[in-house]
Amino acid sequence: MAKDILGDAGLHFDELNKLRVLDPEVTQQTIELKEECKDFVDKIGQFQKIVGGLIELVDQLAKEAENEKMKVSG
Repeated sequence: MAKDILGDAGLHFDELNKLRVLDPEVTQQTIELKEECKDFVDKIGQFQKIVGGLIELVDQLAKEAENEKMKVSG
């Protein structure tokens, strides 16, 4: 009964019997979202490295193509 009254007031007990403001389900969802966000940020970092390497490669090929054009026209 006391837990029901506290629950109605937005207070909950966790598995260690500590008083919490967030519902345990919301707390678990928050933890999962935090982990998903970290994974997403890591993947974005990897993507940026790959794209950076690709841009460098395309720039290098463009310079080589320009050099070849100069050789042909010169």
